[in-house]
Amino acid sequence: MFYPHRVISADTPVQFLKGVGAGRAKVLHEYGFNTAGDLLWFFPYRYEDRRYPTPIADLGHHVDTPVLIRGRVISAHARVSPVKRMRIFEAALEDGSGAIKLVWFNQPFLADQIKRGDRLAVFGAPRLSNYGQLQIESPDWEKFEGDEEEEGSIVPIYSKIGNIPPKALRQIIRRALESLPSLSDPMPPEIRRRLRVGELVPAIEALHGPKELTGEFLGRRSPAHLRVILQEFFTFQLALRVRRATEEVRVKKRAMTIDDAMRSEVRRILPFRLTKAQKRVVKEIADDLRSDRPMYRLLQGDVGSGKTIVALIAAILMIRNGHQVALLAPTEILVEQHHQRIRQLVDGSLVVAKATGAATAGERRTLLAGLRDGYIQLVVGTHALLEEKVAFQSLGLAIVDEQHRFGVEQRQRLFAKGEMPDILVMTATPIPRSLALAMYGDLELSVIDELPPGRRKIKTAVRAPSHLEKVYRFIDGEISDGAQAYIVYPIIEESEKLNLRPLKQGFEAIRKRFPDRQVAMMHGRMTPADKEATMQRFKDGEIDILVSTTVIEVGIDVPKASIMVIMDADRFGLSQLHQLRGRVGRGARTSYCVLVSDLEKDRLEIFSKARDGFEVAERDLQLRGPGEFLGTRQAGALRFRFGDIIRDHHLMERARDTAIDLLASDGVPRAEEIVRQLLGMDVAATARD
Repeated sequence: MFYPHRVISADTPVQFLKGVGAGRAKVLHEYGFNTAGDLLWFFPYRYEDRRYPTPIADLGHHVDTPVLIRGRVISAHARVSPVKRMRIFEAALEDGSGAIKLVWFNQPFLADQIKRGDRLAVFGAPRLSNYGQLQIESPDWEKFEGDEEEEGSIVPIYSKIGNIPPKALRQIIRRALESLPSLSDPMPPEIRRRLRVGELVPAIEALHGPKELTGEFLGRRSPAHLRVILQEFFTFQLALRVRRATEEVRVKKRAMTIDDAMRSEVRRILPFRLTKAQKRVVKEIADDLRSDRPMYRLLQGDVGSGKTIVALIAAILMIRNGHQVALLAPTEILVEQHHQRIRQLVDGSLVVAKATGAATAGERRTLLAGLRDGYIQLVVGTHALLEEKVAFQSLGLAIVDEQHRFGVEQRQRLFAKGEMPDILVMTATPIPRSLALAMYGDLELSVIDELPPGRRKIKTAVRAPSHLEKVYRFIDGEISDGAQAYIVYPIIEESEKLNLRPLKQGFEAIRKRFPDRQVAMMHGRMTPADKEATMQRFKDGEIDILVSTTVIEVGIDVPKASIMVIMDADRFGLSQLHQLRGRVGRGARTSYCVLVSDLEKDRLEIFSKARDGFEVAERDLQLRGPGEFLGTRQAGALRFRFGDIIRDHHLMERARDTAIDLLASDGVPRAEEIVRQLLGMDVAATARD
């Protein structure tokens, strides 16, 4: 029900807006619009300049270009195409200068909506039909009845909300805009000054009803767009930092010292001299460990850059100060690999244990007791480390390997196992700085951007499928010389409709081609135990060729595996190709990566010449955008209305710096208050995505 004298405010429930009855209110609620204020933030996705419709007589000059036309329907009928039995609705529109046919496919309901004599505004691209006639297929359309105030204006076009007609939706939103005078700006003037943005109300007004469609406006670079972009970026950065400040950054009780005995112990275990990048990162970590605030750092390093060594140095410093260290890895085989490597390097000087789901009851009891009484100094484990029963005597440092497999919640559960432990997150995914700022705004960033000396370049080549036999002969020769090979098929592991047929067909073809070789198959639908067993057999040299999906992309060392063949390589992103290529080149042999494809040669050639993962990632990001780069699950958390975290990375940095400055100058309570105003809720409510 509508009350004519009701003053509209941002808190007014949608059912009290003119044009919203019980039915439309229900639809709006289903889409998350409960108040007039919610609708203010539902911005148009495009605009139609209805001041200047194109005369139908001029459409020949606008073939394949979307235009606006207006006219009267002179005929309208539905029919079924004789060939494909497709239902087609056709209408002819006339504007005094000429007429044009409009065609819609499989929308028979239009026969009830568009009648002869109706006046329509139509937006679409004229095209030549198979018979050489101009027509517009599947255009957007709106009916005009009588006097129409929108005919001579710029009209906002909103995404569809249920069955609410576009014109009715615009009228509802126009009514919601009457609440603007009562809207308070959640961003204080000093923050607006620091971010260099204007006030909120004029920005919202301009976005719903621009006076002109300038290039700046259509390119989402107008002051109104920048206000929304920077408000969302700033809210994101400040919420992350307030959460970090309130939940995780309190003053540490432990004091750390680093002396010459520790330095000489570290030098003793190093298998090679540290690179300049490793030395820089070790210093950043050591400074954090000695600080009175817990470390919260993301360590990025290309495949094979020596992150584990850096993490181990941090672990030794913590252990020699009387505290324990936990290293969390995503799979049992990675836990096994870290465990073996660390034990080999420390050579009995530390008590190192592993925690996996595969442990026997007796092993678990020993492990739990050892962690509780402090006998175990360093534990490497899977999610099993996060179980409630696991308790430490004094957890000082938590290291998380391959961050993108763990969420914020797991990080916090690990944090809760100690008295404000320092946290080091390691990833081999070469995330460009712009994206790292958006994904991990609450972590400081350290980058190992050079490889250790002596690490050989992997020879990369692009080959057409017609040259596969030549590639197979090369593989055969290398296996005879002691090598092992991966052959990877582009099966999307994250798909719920995982179709393994191409992999199985490929596996059978490879087995047939290499009858004298041991060939095995691996994919994500296998049980963890089967995957581990297959990988262990490959590592032990019992398998010559492993035919696999991308499940092998994370972290496994098989020194004799020196050939990586990637089928249909055009179907992978560059960063994923880089991760797969990093599975070889871990031993003394010269290693090879063969990209099999006859599509997207230019992109694959760029990749074959690039060695640096960061160079690859920046390129990949430009080509595919953050959604595909990260995979849909991670990108889902980074949805901004107008902001693009790649294009607008300089704005993200401005927002981040402003958030840091605000916390430093005004303190946590004031920052919390601002976040509360911006989000309309306590920051903790946003923490558990």
